[in-house]
Amino acid sequence: MFTANDANVVVFDFDLTLTRWETARRFFKGLLRRQPWRLAMLIVALPLLAPLLLLPRTRRLPMRCAVWLATFGRSREAMQALAQAHADAVFAGDEALFIAPAVARLREHLAQGDRVVIATGCWEPLARALLVHGGLGEVPLVASTLRPLWGGWVSEQHCLGENKIPMLAARGFAPPWAMAYTDHHADLPLLRQSAQWYLVSPTPDCLQRIETALATRAQVLAWRG
Repeated sequence: MFTANDANVVVFDFDLTLTRWETARRFFKGLLRRQPWRLAMLIVALPLLAPLLLLPRTRRLPMRCAVWLATFGRSREAMQALAQAHADAVFAGDEALFIAPAVARLREHLAQGDRVVIATGCWEPLARALLVHGGLGEVPLVASTLRPLWGGWVSEQHCLGENKIPMLAARGFAPPWAMAYTDHHADLPLLRQSAQWYLVSPTPDCLQRIETALATRAQVLAWRG
């Protein structure tokens, strides 16, 4: 059973911790597929982009290129409208986005007076639109931002891994934290500064990495089955 004091901060990851899929990836894939020429350009570029996946320093560049192609020629207002339309479509469908036990746990923390914040690599307008639809619009959100570049949009602040710490601190949620929930080893920097933490349905590789790095057994919540 979890415990936390009402003055403590509890940090939740978003994708695959509160949700059943990676929300930004699905959104930007959808933008590419809406207009076949965008997807065609990405396919043409694959021979150049694929080798970049092999090196840790360049591994994220292909994804950034895909986001740029998906957003090229689209204004900030158009992007925000597309994010809202995507959220509307998600909640009009038959597949549930949010994991019920995860949302229930988050609400328990709120009910007992904990300061809950969601920290995610998802693009902020998209994450916010999804949270509002899911009845969690009041929960503070620290998320990734985009900036314009050469007619498209690229990462400005990516709320992932080590970057989560200064981004949370800038919003008034500085470490150490009372508790953290995540599904991924990218959040090791977050877990190191949390008094208590849980892994949500981690992959075997993720579980091994975290337990090895922190030299302790993880508390696993099998919320995704």
